[in-house]
Amino acid sequence: MSATAALRSSRVGAALLLSLVSLALRAAELSVVDAHAHYPEGPLWRAGELLYVEYSANNVKSWNGTSSRVLWHRDGCGASGLIGFREHLLVACYDDNSLVELDASGAEVRVIRGDSAGKPFIGPNDFAADGRGGLYFSASGAYDLKAPITGAVLHVSADGAAVVQVADTIHYSNGLTLTHDRQHLLVAEMLAGRILSFPIQGDGSLGPRTVWARLQDLAPPTAHADAYNGPDGLKLGADGHYYIAQNGSGRVLVVSEDKKLVRQIRVATPYVTNMAFGAEGSQALFITGAFEQWKAPYPGVVYRWTP
Repeated sequence: MSATAALRSSRVGAALLLSLVSLALRAAELSVVDAHAHYPEGPLWRAGELLYVEYSANNVKSWNGTSSRVLWHRDGCGASGLIGFREHLLVACYDDNSLVELDASGAEVRVIRGDSAGKPFIGPNDFAADGRGGLYFSASGAYDLKAPITGAVLHVSADGAAVVQVADTIHYSNGLTLTHDRQHLLVAEMLAGRILSFPIQGDGSLGPRTVWARLQDLAPPTAHADAYNGPDGLKLGADGHYYIAQNGSGRVLVVSEDKKLVRQIRVATPYVTNMAFGAEGSQALFITGAFEQWKAPYPGVVYRWTP
C-alpha cells in the first residue's frame, strides 16, 4: 500500500470510528418523565403505567406515558417504596413506620405497623419479591451515622398473614433484590457503602450474611462524596446485570454477575434513589433522583433511560 493510500485508509478509519462513537452516544437516551417530582422513589412498572412515590409530598403517582397524576396521598406517610402484592399494592411509609395496602383503585385496605411478634417497624423503605408470592422489605433504622445500627430485613408470607424479621444489625438496610439463581437475597447496606448477600432458606428465612461487593471496589469514587454516599435502590435486570443506585454520586452502576462494572448511567440529580424496568422487551429503565435531600422542598426528577 502506498503512503497516500495508507493515509486515506487511516482517515476513513478515523471517520468511521467517530461515526460509531456518535451513533453510540445517540443510541443511549435520557429523557424526563416528571421534572417537578418531590423526592421521588420506588418506581414500579405495572399494568402499562409507571408508578412512583414522592417521599416529601406523601404521594403515590402514576404516569401513563404523557402525564402524571396523584393516585394516593396520606399526610405523614413519607412514602419510600412500592411493590405489587397479589392484585394490590404495598406502600412503604418510611416516616409513619407502616406498610399501607392499596387496592387497584388506590383505596386503603389495611395498615401494617409491626411484625407478627408485635415489634414495630423502624423506617420501612424498599421491597423485593421473593419469587414465591411473598416479599422481602427493608426497615432501615435511623439515617444517622452516629445512631445505633438497627437496620433489618423482614419477610411477608404469600398470603400476607405473617410478617417475620429475617435479618438485623444492618447499617441502614435499603434496596433489595434476588440474585439471578434466586438462591440469595442482596441487600444494600447504605451507610456501610456495600452490598450484602444472604442465602435464602426454604421457609424464606435468611442464612449468614457475606459481603457481596463494596461500592469503592466497583467504581472510582466521585468528587465531593460524603460519608452518607452509598447504595440505595438495587435491581436485577433482564440482561442479568445488577443495577445499583449510588445515592450522592448522580449515577447508576451496572454490574455483572462476576462483580465487574459494565457501565455507569449518569443523571443530573446527585441523590439517585431507585430504578425500575419498563414493559417487558422495552429495555426502558426509569430512574428516580433528587437534587436536594437535606432541605425542603426536596426537588427531584423521574427519568427514562434507554440503551
